[in-house]
Amino acid sequence: QELSENKLKTCLFEVANLLNTATSGVTNIEYAKINLMAAEKARFISAFDNCSNHASKGISMLPSDKWESHPEMAVRLYSLAAEAERFLGRHSQMDIYCREVLVQKSISILQKKDVYLAKLDRMANAELRYDDAIRLCLTVLKELG
Repeated sequence: QELSENKLKTCLFEVANLLNTATSGVTNIEYAKINLMAAEKARFISAFDNCSNHASKGISMLPSDKWESHPEMAVRLYSLAAEAERFLGRHSQMDIYCREVLVQKSISILQKKDVYLAKLDRMANAELRYDDAIRLCLTVLKELG
């Protein structure tokens, strides 16, 4: 059954949760998109655990060629997941999401900015590694030209 866009926005978390419960292991771009919307909404209200869960589920619903077929959605889902994990203090999981984005040659450095910001925030604020944060900034600036 189809929902109007306004109705979907109203009950977005419920729809995403139902899809996630009923579609384990399914590759579906539309379902991934709903999880992306739910992750963005959760981030907006600072519900970082929900943001992480929806971003992770959205990532799992992308096809294996996600970086070629859906790079914008992939980078957004991975960036949201990394940011949420940073806020939750789960730095090893954040690193996994960051690495996945940063090794992609098919996306621009500007598309990677949210992942770089998550890494910088962790370095500077959580780990107090100011010199490493500065070096990373200089590396990114050099890549930008």
